[in-house]
Amino acid sequence: MLSNYLKMAWKVLGRRKFFTFISLFGIGFTLTALMVVVAMVDHQLAPSYPETQLDRILTVKRMRMHGDRSNWYAGPGFKFLDRYARDLPGVELMSIYTRPSETSSFLEGRKLVFQSRFADAAYWRVLHFAFLEGAPFTDADDRDANRVAVITDSARRRFFGDEPALGKSVELDGLEFRVVGVVRDVPAFRDISHAEIWMPLGTQTAAGFHESLIGGCLAAYLLAPDTEKKQVQAAFQERLTRVAFDDPERFHTMKGMPMTKLENLANEMLNLDPGETAPRRLILFAILAVLAFMALPAINLININLSRIYERSGEIGVRKAFGAASPDLVLQFVIENVVLCLLGGLIGLVGAFVLLYIAVQFPQVPLLTFHLNWRIFLAALALAIVFGLLSGVGPAWKMSRQHPVNALKGGAS
Repeated sequence: MLSNYLKMAWKVLGRRKFFTFISLFGIGFTLTALMVVVAMVDHQLAPSYPETQLDRILTVKRMRMHGDRSNWYAGPGFKFLDRYARDLPGVELMSIYTRPSETSSFLEGRKLVFQSRFADAAYWRVLHFAFLEGAPFTDADDRDANRVAVITDSARRRFFGDEPALGKSVELDGLEFRVVGVVRDVPAFRDISHAEIWMPLGTQTAAGFHESLIGGCLAAYLLAPDTEKKQVQAAFQERLTRVAFDDPERFHTMKGMPMTKLENLANEMLNLDPGETAPRRLILFAILAVLAFMALPAINLININLSRIYERSGEIGVRKAFGAASPDLVLQFVIENVVLCLLGGLIGLVGAFVLLYIAVQFPQVPLLTFHLNWRIFLAALALAIVFGLLSGVGPAWKMSRQHPVNALKGGAS
């Protein structure tokens, strides 16, 4: 029976080509916009180069140090992370690093600006970079504050053209650093790893950087296999109670927690207190936003479906006169609409790929990669089916309830 419905759906789509074109255009346009968003979210939240172990990584991005009359919101400080946040149970590796910041260099009278980070040597073991030349800097480089650097392939081209960079020196903010490694470029949405230049944390000379409880740093924890994140989060919370404050009359409490990327995103978008998160609420808001975005085109498609089905009143009347049940008619019309929406979903998937491919060709767009994968394919499939059900069930049920005599006359009861 299903194969007959599919054959009938294909013939019906070819019967009124103009209606079919209008429907496919509306569905394809809507799903193209949604698929662009899905691709960007997948690009940011799913494991990908060089954050290939993202499902095992927790990060500390925001903290709050407060007292009775003072509040300080920032990232964790080096002193807090180094003294209180190491060696948590269930953690295989911990890395301390900074946010990207601008670093300047002058080459042949030209000013070059790069996004740079300071990081410890564990950073290169938590993340999996592809080295084109050399290797990462070491624990000894960090401990001894050796002025060495790892740069990306695009930074190498800006400094040295097509020549190798290994062992050569670059000037960064007036200081000379020796290149010890060159890595493949990192996509812009990889917020743990994106930069163009990395230097040892020990070479950070900002005043008070190594003595701060809050501000200036981030932390990443690579969990041991089979470790529950709640175990690590509970241990981190316990460490917060041990902090000795430099000015206890002003500050006496710290809040924060290592979280997944989704939890951090929920914390930032919902403007929650550091350490609090509501990923389910964020997902619910996202689902409601998608449904709201799909509502108007779904209503338009409902009207088109009603017009299409009214033209088939005679067919409906004949089928009901020969004993066809309402659920059978509903199933037939819904399958026809879902087939139409699946075709629209394919158009949307192709449209999203083309739009993103064009976008990344412009130099003004930050480094971005887009790859079709099974998650994006399943999202396109799910969106198309939901769109088909939203716009198909109502008209199908209404027309299936017609009295056979009215249907044969071409009217609705």
